[in-house]
Amino acid sequence: MSPDTITRAARLLMLTPALLFSAALQALPDDWQQEVVVLSDKAEMDRRSGIVIYNGNVILTQGSMKIEADRLTVFRAGNTLEKAIAEGQPARYQQQVTAGKPLTRAEGSRIDYLAGKREVTVTGNARLEQDGNLFSGETILYDMTRETVSARGGKPSSGEQSGSQPERIRMVIQPQAVNPDNGSEQTQEQP
Repeated sequence: MSPDTITRAARLLMLTPALLFSAALQALPDDWQQEVVVLSDKAEMDRRSGIVIYNGNVILTQGSMKIEADRLTVFRAGNTLEKAIAEGQPARYQQQVTAGKPLTRAEGSRIDYLAGKREVTVTGNARLEQDGNLFSGETILYDMTRETVSARGGKPSSGEQSGSQPERIRMVIQPQAVNPDNGSEQTQEQP
């Protein structure tokens, strides 16, 4: 073999993992481009308004997204999901937003999923878990495009005194682990 042939073969071997990884990412279609499947005990549809109300053990899936609720109201424009409002004790949401990252999970009394804005708002004992980090409060807004989470506490309950403090939010952020081999930081994996 000539030195040029060996050099070309070495370059190809170095590029192969990058090409395979790139192809794998491109092979994962965006969830909002997938079909929406809903299972429930009952459904009522208003074709003119594009609103469908599902009741009883409702499960909506679209790609990696899954919403579970007692009641789900879906707003459509043609065959496109615009918005879904899930209500339950609790209603649950999960989705793998970015390839190679774990599922983002949320639950609360109500979940508003805005497909076009790529936002999820969770209200009523709201919890959101992402990469082992936990956010809880009365309301949580998760913006998938900007990759931001904002949380708000609730008002004092009606039985409490008027001067009492509002409910507070709670965030639990996992520490960075130090790699003993090179001293660099890395995210600690959850079991």
